[in-house]
Amino acid sequence: MSGYAATNGAAYERSMGRWSRKLANVMLDTLALPHGIVVLDAGCGTGALADALAARDPSARITGIDISPAFLDVARARVPGGDFREGDLCALDLPDGVLDAALSLLVLQFIPDRAKAVAEMRRVTKPGGLVAAAMWDFTGGFSFLRAFADSVAITEPEGEAFRARYWADQVGAPGRMAALFAAAGISQVTERDIAIRQDFADFEDWWDPWATGGQGIAGAFIAALPPERIPPIKDIARRAYLAGGADGPRSFVAVARLAVGRRAADCAVPSN
Repeated sequence: MSGYAATNGAAYERSMGRWSRKLANVMLDTLALPHGIVVLDAGCGTGALADALAARDPSARITGIDISPAFLDVARARVPGGDFREGDLCALDLPDGVLDAALSLLVLQFIPDRAKAVAEMRRVTKPGGLVAAAMWDFTGGFSFLRAFADSVAITEPEGEAFRARYWADQVGAPGRMAALFAAAGISQVTERDIAIRQDFADFEDWWDPWATGGQGIAGAFIAALPPERIPPIKDIARRAYLAGGADGPRSFVAVARLAVGRRAADCAVPSN
């Protein structure tokens, strides 16, 4: 996950965690998983999806895997009954076909070998088991972060490359995850949009979690800059947030693309 900072779970909760908590519940509403399910939370982060599932179904057997020890510490505290492990989503330390479902929330965009990660999710799922992933539609439905990306693209030499990295090659665009799923041997694939709304008290509520917490892609970008280059970015980002109005509350809608399918019982595990 180069370019993505995942070193401070509390800071993440202040920035993207507020989004992932809401999205996790809507994703689970859509999936309607059976009780007692044996499930993988692939790229579990601070445990938003695992927490939402455990609250609905205390009998669920949840394994969470992530590369960030700091995020895993938060997940373990939130979901004491889960089994949270440090690991690589492209090389899962799990046997073939042992899970009822493999789920991924807001992760695939940041994995260099997305096809391998999806193939691994399929591999560890039972034949006929559920595989599902949700990822932001960066271009079509993520104005909350687009305002930041457009600001740094104007002010910073590295800004245009930063924006292109996530907006020009976005997994959450319609059809992208469905194609990854199909190539991995996942059948009955469907996609749909999930829209959630997030409120911010003022510009500092929007900006500060990135600037002081340094998590996610925006936080990592800011943290890598010399201190003297940050005020011009903040000024332009503030103007983008205000959009000609007074400082104060703003409400943003974010759209995630959810792909859902089943491990095909008659298809060999793709080799890579």
